[in-house]
Amino acid sequence: MGTSQSYSGFSKNPNWKPLSDSITRACDSGNIPKEKLARVAGNFVNLLGGSNAGGRGQSKIGGKSGIRTAQRLGGFFGDINSLGFSQALANTGFDYDGTQSSSDVINHLLEYCAGVASAIDDTAAKEAERQLLEEIVTEAQDFGELEESFKEKIEEYGIEELMIKYYAYYIYEHLSIDFYEHLIKSKGKSMCGNLYRQLKDFLFEKVKNISRNRDLSKIKWDSDEGNEMVKNIFEDTLKAFEGYES
Repeated sequence: MGTSQSYSGFSKNPNWKPLSDSITRACDSGNIPKEKLARVAGNFVNLLGGSNAGGRGQSKIGGKSGIRTAQRLGGFFGDINSLGFSQALANTGFDYDGTQSSSDVINHLLEYCAGVASAIDDTAAKEAERQLLEEIVTEAQDFGELEESFKEKIEEYGIEELMIKYYAYYIYEHLSIDFYEHLIKSKGKSMCGNLYRQLKDFLFEKVKNISRNRDLSKIKWDSDEGNEMVKNIFEDTLKAFEGYES
């Protein structure tokens, strides 16, 4: 959580200060009112230019890397559904020879979907993918358990809801990249940790029921159709937090 990267290039954006102020005010001990957490998320969506601009990848601050990573991730999930786990992995360029660990598979998928993280948005996208994949694989120790974990999660949630989970992690990572280190210095580790635990819970609670239960089984993820779908899902996710900004 948190990196040495900075949003300093965006600090002149008029929507930057409300976000910075709201996350600083929310950083406290004990139970943080949901209104404060909602303002943080709402101000972030406002910084992106709203759910439509942000969700379509039109913001200079975030969205493009998140959308690109989501499209490849959706394609991988779709291939698991239609072709099976082994072929889905092979389609990403992973050559399984029986010696690689679960971590090897996850690290490959991180590079395949997110690529090199050279900017803030890249880092948020890659860390969001990492958190989602770690949630999926849980305690998987070998290839068989890894395959079962992916199949179970796709069956339990469906691809759309997994995409929404990814975007919730993505928003969370954007909010942690710059502010975590600043808040550690100004508020202390305990308050900062308390804020981010509750902020993560809040983000996931807010997106829990926004899935439209779309049938994504026939989506061509590597086409304009796939690009449009991941943008639609991102926009829907951001809409869950609009209207709370201060």
